[in-house]
Amino acid sequence: MSTLKFTVWFLFFSSFLLAQNVSVSDYNVPISTAKILRLNGTYNWSQSSNDTLTVVTANNAAATLTLRSFYSSLPFAWFFDVDATGGKSFSDWTHDISLRPSIRKYVWDDQDWFGFAAFDMRHANTFKQIESNLQLGGGYGRYINATALAKAVRIEEHLLNEGVIKDHMPKETMIKIANIIERESEFQGVYGATYEKQWYEAIEQEIKASGLLVGDALGAIGLLRTQQVLKGINEIVNPRYYGWDLNLGVSFNLSKRDKSPTNSPALTVSGRFSNPIGWRAQIDAFASVGTPIDSTFFNQVITTAGINYLYELSNRINFVASYNLNYTAPAAGTAYADHNLTGSFVFYLENYINLGINATMVRNGQTKETDLNSSVTLQYNFF
Repeated sequence: MSTLKFTVWFLFFSSFLLAQNVSVSDYNVPISTAKILRLNGTYNWSQSSNDTLTVVTANNAAATLTLRSFYSSLPFAWFFDVDATGGKSFSDWTHDISLRPSIRKYVWDDQDWFGFAAFDMRHANTFKQIESNLQLGGGYGRYINATALAKAVRIEEHLLNEGVIKDHMPKETMIKIANIIERESEFQGVYGATYEKQWYEAIEQEIKASGLLVGDALGAIGLLRTQQVLKGINEIVNPRYYGWDLNLGVSFNLSKRDKSPTNSPALTVSGRFSNPIGWRAQIDAFASVGTPIDSTFFNQVITTAGINYLYELSNRINFVASYNLNYTAPAAGTAYADHNLTGSFVFYLENYINLGINATMVRNGQTKETDLNSSVTLQYNFF
């Protein structure tokens, strides 16, 4: 590698490694919560015509709702996920709704071993009834929502650029600011409609205590930049999670979509991992392997895995890439794998409104067919 290339790469990576005095893993809080609710909508219309005939070839509308909510503490945690899609193609309506609540009880207050119960249910317009499963088991690990710390880092970036502070603030100060950001609902409950005044003042006091504030106050520009980050004005801070967990459990099929007899219980091993890369990127991964507890034990295997990558190109533009794999090895017959690859550019338009440009490639392992799709979506982030 040439000296020039080495220098460029060194400066690039050192900007992630040395720019901040705090890292994501420093934010180890006893209680972590998160909630995300997003609505995407698309519409597609096209027609084909010649000298004698005009035919509408597409008249489709679709919407997708995503809810992610969790509360994690020692010794108790719960998770609640919802994925719902619905649409209309000419006169045909479709829907597909999945709910996945789960709870876990940690065995010891100072360790990450837990027992868990998880329930999932799904219904689509092609189902005869709701499909549902119950899983019981145990595992190890914990997730932390570090979005508040990411917001503190973004505020620090703005204050540095505006000359409001002299240098990067100490790790202890950044964590204290993140804790104040996390306590927004507490400030709102105490002070009511005007809580933002006390909320911003508490942040300002921590910045003052660091000894790096230029002057005696944040001033108009400092308060404006702080408000823009915390309220999503002209920019967005994406959720930041870190941690991992491993789960071993037995899954019980309670009902099937076609009303046929339920499946045998299955042994399932699953895991997931999340971690920001620097302060501009986030990676999430998951994997699950299941096999029936019957005569086909380990002869029939179903595997699902996926990885998602998000990179903030700017405070208003994100790049998102994801890959999902479904691998099925039946007790009799040939194993096959389905692949789904998606890439998107997400543009932040206005408070809580995003525009997405998406491309998807789907490879069906059974039919050996490959589908390419593109779409434009409008996304509204409720919270």
